[in-house]
Amino acid sequence: MVIYLDTSALLKLYIHEAHSEAVQEWVESQDDPLPVWDLQQMELKNALRLKVFWGDLSATQADRLIQLFEQRLRRGQYYYPDIDRAELHAAFHDLSRETMRLGCRTMDILHVACAKQLSPDSFITFDARQRELALHAHITVLPGH
Repeated sequence: MVIYLDTSALLKLYIHEAHSEAVQEWVESQDDPLPVWDLQQMELKNALRLKVFWGDLSATQADRLIQLFEQRLRRGQYYYPDIDRAELHAAFHDLSRETMRLGCRTMDILHVACAKQLSPDSFITFDARQRELALHAHITVLPGH
């Protein structure tokens, strides 16, 4: 079973926020490693560092959480999926047309385009626009609304 986490959902595995427990339960309910591609890694690390800027974490705490992420990657809890860049660009092009209807952000479209390529059993997001875009791409979304 493949679960794709958008970066805000992935962040909930490292920072206690609303819905952190639900994300943890979804992740623990599967045996397979989570796909985490380079965009998610960059976004996660920057989100943790942004928490330092906003005063929510110390630099030491952010560094430790980044190290924890990297340890999990090395231990095989996450894996880098093979992403066909041409396919990603084509999916992005098609999905970006929905921006006129949904007001999608670039990163949201990239996540859905990547997930579409990976054919996950579930796409976890708490963003309403991204959720609608994933549903448009015929991807099952959690949480269901």
